[in-house]
Amino acid sequence: MPHHAVEDLFTQLEGAAATVMKTVLDDPDGALTGRWPLDTEERLHLAWWMAAQILRTTRQRKRLEHASRAAERLDVPAEVAAIASNNPHLTYIVEHLASLAFTLFARPWGLAFTSMCLLTSDVPVVLFNAPDAEDQLAAAAACDILLPLDPHRLLVLPGATMLARDPRKRTDHRLVIPGGVGIALVQVTYDVADAFVAHHPRHDPWRHWQPSGPRHPSPWNGDSHSAPMYSLEYDVLAPHLTVERRWLTEHPPPRTADRPGT
Repeated sequence: MPHHAVEDLFTQLEGAAATVMKTVLDDPDGALTGRWPLDTEERLHLAWWMAAQILRTTRQRKRLEHASRAAERLDVPAEVAAIASNNPHLTYIVEHLASLAFTLFARPWGLAFTSMCLLTSDVPVVLFNAPDAEDQLAAAAACDILLPLDPHRLLVLPGATMLARDPRKRTDHRLVIPGGVGIALVQVTYDVADAFVAHHPRHDPWRHWQPSGPRHPSPWNGDSHSAPMYSLEYDVLAPHLTVERRWLTEHPPPRTADRPGT
């Protein structure tokens, strides 16, 4: 598939996903829509978009190029090296997009609210403990997955460990993540970012959080330190409950130590 055709596909996926997200995020009855789970078509649109976001990042491109260079140093036959160097990232996306979308579609999804202001980054869909796994399909089938949707709402796909412990998470559900856990999720997003992070100007996580500890290593940059490891736990929200929409814009004050003049 030529590069322009892939870009056209990404544009279509983004348009369809944006419509689904608008439906989820603009529900006037609460910050967590009562129209959950999504219907099949909406779920498909979002699953395809999420798969594309996992595969197309610069982190994935650098990972693949780094693996390709390593293979060439091991005296791979010339004809094999030539094929691998012919835009391996594009080939990788085309070969894995449908399978990854189906994997995500089939998993249970949690729609979450947190009082903590969230970051997003150039790695928008975060695979806990496996952002650079060689087998991204296997990682996406088993690990916890995080996707910020706006400054206070996110999609959580609970991993195999959580599903084994809590039957309520084996179907689509909603949840509220306390601010302290939200701070940890901001750290995870920061740790796996490749080149940049971003947040809404009126929803600044730095009012309550500062980066700490080593980020995920970038082997293509020569990093060799161990990767940080994460674990996520949460309770499922009762079906009749929601969060008032005012909490999407009202924030607790920053910690006293963060206020000017203190």
